[in-house]
Amino acid sequence: MLEQIVRGPLLIATDDGRVEFHRDGALAADEHGVIQFAGEWAQLKRPAGAPPVRVSDGTMLPPLLDAHTHISQHPIRGRFVEGVPVDAPGGRLLSGLKRNVFPAEARCNDVDHARKVVRDFHTDTLAHGVVGGATYMTVSAAATEAALEILPDTWSVGLVLMNQNTPDDLRTDEPNLEAEVKRMAERFGRRLIVTDRFAVAVTSPLRRRAVRLAEKFGLRTQTHLNEQIGEKEFVERRLYPDAANYTSVYRQDGLLDHDCILAHCIQMTDEEWPMIVETNSVIAHCPTSNLLLGSGVMPLDRVIELGIAYAIGTDVGASPTVSLLAEMGRFLQVHAGRSARATPNEALLRTTLAPAKILGLDQQMGRLREGQPMSFIEVNGGKLAASAGVDEAIRALLPADLDHPAAAVTRVTLAGKTIFRRSHGHA
Repeated sequence: MLEQIVRGPLLIATDDGRVEFHRDGALAADEHGVIQFAGEWAQLKRPAGAPPVRVSDGTMLPPLLDAHTHISQHPIRGRFVEGVPVDAPGGRLLSGLKRNVFPAEARCNDVDHARKVVRDFHTDTLAHGVVGGATYMTVSAAATEAALEILPDTWSVGLVLMNQNTPDDLRTDEPNLEAEVKRMAERFGRRLIVTDRFAVAVTSPLRRRAVRLAEKFGLRTQTHLNEQIGEKEFVERRLYPDAANYTSVYRQDGLLDHDCILAHCIQMTDEEWPMIVETNSVIAHCPTSNLLLGSGVMPLDRVIELGIAYAIGTDVGASPTVSLLAEMGRFLQVHAGRSARATPNEALLRTTLAPAKILGLDQQMGRLREGQPMSFIEVNGGKLAASAGVDEAIRALLPADLDHPAAAVTRVTLAGKTIFRRSHGHA
């Protein structure tokens, strides 16, 4: 029995890498919020006693998922390199961490402050149609546990590891690490991510301990890799001179053996790619962050040709906004002229179905098809020509100002229930 029907423009991501566009589409769900129909309005059979049809508040598409972001940096989003010169020694990444990021993260050692930051992050992401993803918190187990408690189960959160080249108030509590991971793993399962900040900040002994915990509790891992040249040189020449390269540091310590999410992967050498392929690691691609920090551009064609799974992330606070619609626009911008594969179709897939598969959420969201929960967002977009296809329909949703995108998500529905509506705030 149908309980609700929504009619309007509809974008559907498919497992074969396509996005279908139905200019006059429809979604229909039963009383349990399970989809009974997704497709052309004209093909929907409405039985006697069917509920009234609601006209959508914009184009309907799967909810957005952020493959890489930092909750603790949400208060300083867009200010990662504030006051850092372009030619900073060692690169803007390492200088920005010291000047702006680490102080913001240290403030989250106060759990009350951390809880406020998490709530603000949740409110902001939801208003932009971002309902989950993979994020970093801080070295504080209390702050990480607070994030896991406050955020819905579509968000995975990382307890960050750091024990070198970092301030004293941002170091892993090594004596209590096992107990903290055990407690959170038993409460939250794979939502807890074993999070190696990056090789600059983590010694091999700590990394190997963390990998053993990931194996013991069935957790995945995440880290940053080859974001900037200065970072790569520091790792390979000063910290790990006996390692073949940056990626091999993680490989030899076992970090890549646990469904690892690798952020960035820009300054890669030919010898490093096979290690990612062999371990089935995945990449979080963050084009806005990479542009604003001067890191370079991830070699998109190489990633796709090697069959490496990847999804798009905002990397807040390097990005000034949590909007994945803006991130999709930046993806198209930075790869323009570099890759014919950087299409609106690809951008939508990499913010919806691809991250859902990576995070094991694809039975909850990412697909709009019969038998799955009716989870979708509605977005106001520009007017389309009568002949417009899927790419034009997606482009119409992308903000003109990628740094300060206007509010465009009008409604968020999960499993048939509206959890956000622009005109009324949270339902």
